[in-house]
Amino acid sequence: MAAVKKYDMEFFKKLYITGELSLKGISAQYGVSYAHISQTSAKESWGKVKTEYIIKSKEAEHSAEIKRMDESLIEMKETEPLKAEEHQRRAIQTGDKLGTLIQTGIQATKSGDWRTLKSATETWRIWDEQMRKNHGLESDSEKPLVNINVLGALPPKSQMKRKPDPVEVEVSNRPDGS
Repeated sequence: MAAVKKYDMEFFKKLYITGELSLKGISAQYGVSYAHISQTSAKESWGKVKTEYIIKSKEAEHSAEIKRMDESLIEMKETEPLKAEEHQRRAIQTGDKLGTLIQTGIQATKSGDWRTLKSATETWRIWDEQMRKNHGLESDSEKPLVNINVLGALPPKSQMKRKPDPVEVEVSNRPDGS
């Protein structure tokens, strides 16, 4: 009779839960029978643990993103007034961040990921409140500073083409144009 092989099931569980490999992938890569790994997974509820892991990971990512945005807002608030070129660069960066936020909301809606959509909406609300506070606007108004319908209709940044910088032309005051 052949000896029973022993596998490191905790290692396989970690591979599955973190999304590094599927059960079939573990079976193929490590030579463990799919039936065995599948039965163990079902018995120990690896799927439920994986779902909880994914939710916690997304929440941690969202919290980290909000923290980065808060730090960015604090940094913006504490900086000296900008020159025109710097102001334009910052406006573009802010627009890019808003665009990313909107795209996240659109993708979440399309995929039915309501948790991410709620996070994107909450981030938008916080951002709108901060902009109102920074610019001294009344908070009684229901109307957001940025029209989300217009921004939602814009194509993704990767599809947008930038216009070339305008070329300076010297204009002569002579009647003959020279």
